Amino acid sequence: MFLKIQKLWIKIQSILSLIYKSKYKLTICCIVKDETDYLEEWINYHRKIGVQHFYIYDNGSKKPVKHTLKKAGLANYVTVNCIFGEVKQLEAYNDCLKRFGKLSRWIGFIDIDEFIVPKSTNGNLVDLLKDFEQFGGLGINWLVFGSCGHLKKTNMPVTERFLFRAAVDFHTNRHIKCIVQPKHVIQAASPHAFFFKENYHCVNENFQVISDSFFDVSVNKIQINHYFCKSLEEYYHKIERERADIDRKRSIQEFYNHDKDANAEKDVTILRIWNQNTMYNSISS
Repeated sequence: MFLKIQKLWIKIQSILSLIYKSKYKLTICCIVKDETDYLEEWINYHRKIGVQHFYIYDNGSKKPVKHTLKKAGLANYVTVNCIFGEVKQLEAYNDCLKRFGKLSRWIGFIDIDEFIVPKSTNGNLVDLLKDFEQFGGLGINWLVFGSCGHLKKTNMPVTERFLFRAAVDFHTNRHIKCIVQPKHVIQAASPHAFFFKENYHCVNENFQVISDSFFDVSVNKIQINHYFCKSLEEYYHKIERERADIDRKRSIQEFYNHDKDANAEKDVTILRIWNQNTMYNSISS
């Protein structure tokens, strides 16, 4: 009797895995608050590199995320979840893993001011991830972009306004963000790191194991453009929004501390990807 039940359970699991398998090859999860002006560019860019769906946690935005997405014609690509309170980023990430993890082969966990830039596959992130399927996740280093001298916010896209970044060896670039395979993840440990199941790890682009939120910078194959500063006006808005990761307010001094080193080198890699004619996203696949 026990063996029959066991065989039945194995069969059920097999059927469920087929149901869930590859509904999405690649999705992204993020938490936002009063950042709706940036959503359209951020979503359309990531769709271009292969992201098929987005899980956005609206942390009490004055202008609801759903309204912005509907107006932009992007509602079908996004599942919006409302989450209220302070320091909710980790809670949002773990909720996403629990509720939506089975629907995605890969989920990236990044912020609205972060853009993933796959370089070794000519902008195709799904193709790049094929080389990392034996691992729990891929950790990608930041490249911090500065204000480019802008004091005021304009209507130009973020990726066109801010074209200068810090040198690769800038200390803050040691931060990583992760794209993980949910089936190998236990839970999020921080916005930058995850706990993985036995025998699975997060690795960098060179297949070196990453054990925490930082790793030596390597951005030959892939990078994350982190538009940390934007314009001075936008940074003041960033301070007002408060933080979703830790219970500590930002200060304007953080802007100056980053910006003094974050305009050292011009980097237009992301624009070359934007200007390609191919839309890698394939929702029907």
